[in-house]
Amino acid sequence: MGGAELALLRLLEAIGPMGVEPLVVWPHSDAAFERLSSRGIGVIRLRVPRWRHGLSLPLFPVWLARLRVALPRGRVDLIHVNNYRSAPFGRLVARWMGVPCLSTVREMISPKKIRQYRLRTMDGLIAVCEAVARALVDGGVPRDRVATVWSGVTLPPPQGEDGQRLLREGLGLMPDEPVIGIVAHILPHKGYEDLIQALGRIVPRVPRVRCLVIGEAPRRRYLDRLLDLAQRLGVRDRLLLLGAREDAPRLMGALDLLVLPSLTEGLPLTVLEAMAAGKPVVGTAVGGIPEPVRNGETGFIVPPGDPGRLAEAVVAALGEPAASARMGQAGRRRVQEAFTIEGEVRKTAALYRKLLAG
Repeated sequence: MGGAELALLRLLEAIGPMGVEPLVVWPHSDAAFERLSSRGIGVIRLRVPRWRHGLSLPLFPVWLARLRVALPRGRVDLIHVNNYRSAPFGRLVARWMGVPCLSTVREMISPKKIRQYRLRTMDGLIAVCEAVARALVDGGVPRDRVATVWSGVTLPPPQGEDGQRLLREGLGLMPDEPVIGIVAHILPHKGYEDLIQALGRIVPRVPRVRCLVIGEAPRRRYLDRLLDLAQRLGVRDRLLLLGAREDAPRLMGALDLLVLPSLTEGLPLTVLEAMAAGKPVVGTAVGGIPEPVRNGETGFIVPPGDPGRLAEAVVAALGEPAASARMGQAGRRRVQEAFTIEGEVRKTAALYRKLLAG
């Protein structure tokens, strides 16, 4: 489960009142499968082969045959692919059924991949931010086939000091410790090495700072390398690794600010969740991060791959609690204005209607 899968679940659970009946093809009998089923959402368990993977080619006709049996004939009006890597399969199914097909694109994408995954042949593409939309158009996709639909989140109730204190106590943190956090899979493109190096510069100036790390580590060697770097910089004891957590949005309440030093991104849900919780964000100037995070207003934007600038922004935010609180509240208002799940659902359903009318 990553941001793309979580975003899909939230969309499915909210789009019914807009007159859309979703039917989901999901690869595993996991917690998400049960979550969909328990909410009365139609779900078919079927693993999609990997596009352009030689070992998957013999499975492709079998997959199509199984899908044909599973889908209710005459009831599907439109195919929506959740990730561009499966777009060619979605397009083929849509052709077979005689219905439109669109795909969500959740990350920055090169012209080579636009060609490789045949995105120019799609009836429509949803870009999760303006930066992704520009990349698609620059890569040759006709502008009228690209729609920007910002990802959305639900605003939690405002949290006071008592709520933050209780959350920190549950995590073994002291109430007076400055707490920063990152919520992301522990992978190189998320900028973890820059974060550790920045932490080495932050600790001498903010000695009691703690850093929560919420995210799965798919590559054990990479995690070991990060921990070794932290040990050499003398900041290993400042890290609190929580692993993957389903309650990550709730844990935002324990932070003073969110840090996301990514090297490449689309529009990360974690940034929106932190802002919805009233927390300022220190993020990098990549992808769609600068669209919700306005530098100096709802947080700070720094160049990617620059631990020094990252450290300066974090120290500045921690050193001015009143200003940071104002940034957090401004961020919450920004999410309420433009990045709610209700807005995402409304725009998505409108795009469905537009494609069907066409």
